[in-house]
Order: sequence, then C-alpha cells, then structure tokens
Amino acid sequence: MTTPICADDRFAIQDLLMSYVYAADTGDAQGYADTFAEKGVLLTSDGQRLDGYAAILAYARRILPPIGGRGRQHHFQTIRVAREREAIRVFSFWLVAQRTNEPDATRLRSQGVCDDLCVKTPQGWRFAERKIGRWTDTTAPWVGA
Repeated sequence: MTTPICADDRFAIQDLLMSYVYAADTGDAQGYADTFAEKGVLLTSDGQRLDGYAAILAYARRILPPIGGRGRQHHFQTIRVAREREAIRVFSFWLVAQRTNEPDATRLRSQGVCDDLCVKTPQGWRFAERKIGRWTDTTAPWVGA
C-alpha cells in the first residue's frame, strides 16, 4: 500500500504545475526556471536534456516566448499522483492552444504528457525531473501493445 499524499502537498504540487505553465505562456524565463530544484533535470519533447537550474534558465531565456508564440495557452490535466519515497510522481496530459488575430484563428499547436518527479525543497515543491513528451498516434501508450 502506498503512503497517502496530504491535501496540502497535492495543492502545492498543483500550484507548481500552474506556475510552470503560467511562466511558459507569459514568457517569464525566471519564473519557469524557479519551478525546478537547483539540481533539477528537464527532458524536453525534442530530446534535449538540461541538467541544473542554470541550464534550465538559459534554455527558458532562449525559447520563451518563441517567435509567433504569443496568444498560446497550456491546458494541464493531472491524471495520476503517487508517492515515491520522499518525492511525488505526477503524470499529466497537456494541450497547447493558440489564438491569433491575423488570420483570425484558433488552433491546437500540440499535445502531450508530462512525467514529473517533484521534491520538497526549502523553497517549496519543485521539479527534480520533468519529462515532456508528445502524444501522437505512434507514441501514445496502449495497454497490451
């Protein structure tokens, strides 16, 4: 049997996820990096591995906001939360929608999954590891496949 996760920790981790997407969608590189532990790891959807706060901050400064990226919104849905020793593993689905004025259009930019290992630090819950993956017809897991 797994150890239950208290409501305070669940809400704090939900706040962490929302702080991450708010920073990503508003171009706040510092806020983006601040969601990671000092020795945190980010595995991007395009296969990059970034080790440590400084590398993640430099990455965020380079990609946020991307050219033509304004008007986008991440939508997260937490699917599974489980304790792993002193850490908490979170699995989420995400979608990125974007609305543009010229042309007047809304589109789904991408969709995927995040597999996050969150740890409690003196600053609160942070990502020790964040794996971002795309969800496509060939990458989506399927029971029995």
